[in-house]
Amino acid sequence: MSLRHSIVGPDPSSKRLDLIAVFLLSLTVRTLAALPQQQPHYFDAYFYYNVAENLHLGRGFVADFIWNYLEAPAAVTHASNLYWMPLSSIIAWFSFVVFGVSYRAAQMPFVLLSSLPPVLGYYLSYRIYRRRDYAFLAAILTTFAPFYLKYWACPDNFAPFALTVGLGLITMHLAWKKREAVYFMLTGLLIGLSHLARADGVLLWVSFLALLVAIWVQDRGISDGPSQADAPQIQTIGFKTCLFWLSLAIAGYLVIVAPWFYRNWRLMGAPLSSAGTKTIFLRSYADMFSYFKELNMQSYLAWGWEGIIRSKLSAAIHNLTVILGALQFHLAPVAFIGLWQLRRRREYTPFYIYAATLYLAMTLIFTFPSTHASMLHSTGALLPFLFVAAIPGIDTVVNWIAVRRRTWHPGTARKVFRIGLTAVVVMISLFDYSQAVFLSLKPLALEPLWNRANTGYLTVSTWLDENASETALVMVVDPPAYYYFTHRPAIVIPNEEIEGILKVAALYHADYLILEYDHVLSLDPIYHNEATHPSLELRQEFKDQSGNCIQIYGIGR
Repeated sequence: MSLRHSIVGPDPSSKRLDLIAVFLLSLTVRTLAALPQQQPHYFDAYFYYNVAENLHLGRGFVADFIWNYLEAPAAVTHASNLYWMPLSSIIAWFSFVVFGVSYRAAQMPFVLLSSLPPVLGYYLSYRIYRRRDYAFLAAILTTFAPFYLKYWACPDNFAPFALTVGLGLITMHLAWKKREAVYFMLTGLLIGLSHLARADGVLLWVSFLALLVAIWVQDRGISDGPSQADAPQIQTIGFKTCLFWLSLAIAGYLVIVAPWFYRNWRLMGAPLSSAGTKTIFLRSYADMFSYFKELNMQSYLAWGWEGIIRSKLSAAIHNLTVILGALQFHLAPVAFIGLWQLRRRREYTPFYIYAATLYLAMTLIFTFPSTHASMLHSTGALLPFLFVAAIPGIDTVVNWIAVRRRTWHPGTARKVFRIGLTAVVVMISLFDYSQAVFLSLKPLALEPLWNRANTGYLTVSTWLDENASETALVMVVDPPAYYYFTHRPAIVIPNEEIEGILKVAALYHADYLILEYDHVLSLDPIYHNEATHPSLELRQEFKDQSGNCIQIYGIGR
């Protein structure tokens, strides 16, 4: 086999072996990254894990805690997933059925799913450039995408959303190219799965509808033009055919989401909760946790145009920074050069439309959720496409410099910069992972920081076991984490003044308030012993895993 053949043109069997090799490499990296992680660590992952556990226990989609007041439920134990979509919990539940309830079992399907986006990166790169070196580097970059390595194996929507959106964008291109019914049905199924993973998965419909319009307009131009004989290989498509394809996609979509819509309709008389739309009217992210604040157009406009515009500009900068950060900034210029070069490639047309729609929707509509990890979650689906574009972008820059520096050997320089910049991404990713997972706040601590997060709730649970009833309700800053460690009911401390907090406590009959280093501003004087309140009695005080104070207050009636 010649060197050129090994770089540029593998036979089909070699390509299959390449795809298997990419998957095994990614699976190995994901497994090694997952092993040190022994608990969910952060808010979203705790939530999905807890719901999956309730599914396994036969309780259905139920939460025994309240983590926001967008749709303030009447009781603490209530129907879950009125704000977040359910697919991640369903995936973890399937694993629990096979392996039993444990964090390791929860990780397994996400390790597998997150091993597939690098395969998409290889497939897409090779399909466009027919170069194995480009394809392998795109796969490696996707495998080691900085900031994401620590999240892929968590029971969250990073992995399922990245996979379903990536596949959906690819099947859109195949539908455009092949014009076969199966690809339109597949696209609908994948849009449904994407929506079941994250609410913004529904934005894929924008790309799909634009694709249908493009097919119809393009073929009308062919059929109406004077020289149809110039393109006899193209079958013209009528409006009825496009409508049929749309119907297939909608049918595929409904196969996935209709059961969920039916469940919601039975619960609240609508296919989707209004909680998501209320976030459009947030004036700060803390408003999500306010009980008494009205979230509607009137209250939003009362904020004033200065505040509204400033929030949009801030979100625009933040969300762009998320995308640039996913490329580790140093790859961003070459990625954008590559994207410009690919602007006429149909493989990328659905991606361009989806990426633009996502950015605009996150910035202009879901402004505050986007700046609190929503954009980070959604950007994971863009990674294979961004990294595929980055590799040829590197070559373009090197070629431009080589023309102006006669001493450069372009072929050698291209290899050096491709491998060098990829190596930088890998090293940064490993550093970020090690800081997040292995770093300890105390020099002599043996347990990694990741596995010590929120373990102070274990001490709270021990105290409650000795001093309170099994049903004692607490107010706490992180109800999903608290429930994970204690299996006791909890409600989030509302973002209100202290009298408002006590009113919410009375509404839900809360018995204790757990005050931690991370707390609402109105409780700051209480936490720092600068003030007291007659309805709050300090019952216990101890240190959490970081050495910060946790205070348990009894709530007087």
